[in-house]
Amino acid sequence: MLARQAAKRQAIVSMTLSPIPTQRLLNRQIRPFVRHISLVPWLRQKPPSGLPVYFPQPVVQTRSYGPSLRRRIGRALFTTIVLYTCWQIFATIVFDPLLDWADAEWEALSDKEKEEVQRAEEDEPILFLPFPFTTKEVKQPPYRGSDPEWEMFVKVNQDTKLQKEIKFGLADEIKRGVEKNPAFVRLLGGGAISVRKIWLDILYPPAPPPKHFVSGFIVDEEGIFWGDRPIDSTAAGHLDKAIYPKAVALTTWTFVSFLFKQTMQDVAKALGFNNPTPEEPTWQNVTLDRLNQHGGGLGNTGKQTVRILGQTERPAHGQFPTGSGDLIGTLFGGETQIDPRILAAIQAASLTFARNWKPTKTPPNRGCIRVDGVVELRGKTAFMAVYVLGWYDPKLRKFMGIQTGLKHLVQHKQRPAPG
Repeated sequence: MLARQAAKRQAIVSMTLSPIPTQRLLNRQIRPFVRHISLVPWLRQKPPSGLPVYFPQPVVQTRSYGPSLRRRIGRALFTTIVLYTCWQIFATIVFDPLLDWADAEWEALSDKEKEEVQRAEEDEPILFLPFPFTTKEVKQPPYRGSDPEWEMFVKVNQDTKLQKEIKFGLADEIKRGVEKNPAFVRLLGGGAISVRKIWLDILYPPAPPPKHFVSGFIVDEEGIFWGDRPIDSTAAGHLDKAIYPKAVALTTWTFVSFLFKQTMQDVAKALGFNNPTPEEPTWQNVTLDRLNQHGGGLGNTGKQTVRILGQTERPAHGQFPTGSGDLIGTLFGGETQIDPRILAAIQAASLTFARNWKPTKTPPNRGCIRVDGVVELRGKTAFMAVYVLGWYDPKLRKFMGIQTGLKHLVQHKQRPAPG
């Protein structure tokens, strides 16, 4: 019996060491040779469970590269076709319109402008990597007597007829802008609107507008350097607002603080503290009270008060709306069920945003003339005076930018209150 078991174990060892791949099959269990019997109780050992015995079974493996190779080639072809199709679609939708637009813009340039662009491209580096928080404004030196811009200023100053055309042209621009605004037309009584008086001055800036530069790594044929590159002034203004969002931060702080204050007041009232200390009036509370008194608050389905905006035309240079009716009324209608505390916080936040928001102003071109003053318009029932600031380019003979603000609105016939 023992000899047979020893022969089986030797066969198992020889088969496991053989290079032929094997598959083990459970045959039967072998009893252990050691006896776990003792007269002393604590020396007795529990017999271990029987160990399974596996007999090898040779398995012949045949390698076949046919199906796997064909599958890999198929996947590669399918991936290539899909990538090529996606690239063609992307190039057709994105790159082709951009190239067509670039060709059209290039053809629209004059020969002189093409030469300037080519000279500028020669000075451009291979790659420029700008860094944030490195934008800076650099003031330009004053105009010299030999500069063509100063010579143009002298010509305009000597031409009285041209000065009148500039002033009346700016007044006509304001009149057309007011006529396009239905709210202003309704306040003026409708009908024909005419220019009543103008107080405009033509000012010649002593220096060109400042330029903006951004720092970063410059990669060119000579190596990698740290330097400054010019950036568009309008883009610099937008970048500054994105990096330093003062209006958004103040709006968020107003919303959170207002909501927290309202919640704390409700908690104190729920706990029985019914005599809170009177709070000092703030400009948000005063404005909200006025809006509620005039029917311009949230959830009001009646007629809203007309808002007087400072900008009636040219959205690029306009002012942000200062009323809360259009800001929030379109988002939350009269039938929307929202917590009054949240509504009050949104009103206060919108007023803070309108108070601190300043749109990015487009700087004038080099050689532009400043025209500012007051333009008074006459309607059927009221007068309207508007602050005006415009930049006129004498070379192009047109205004490059106009900013406006309401000065006053007065009725033709003012009557006292009854009583």
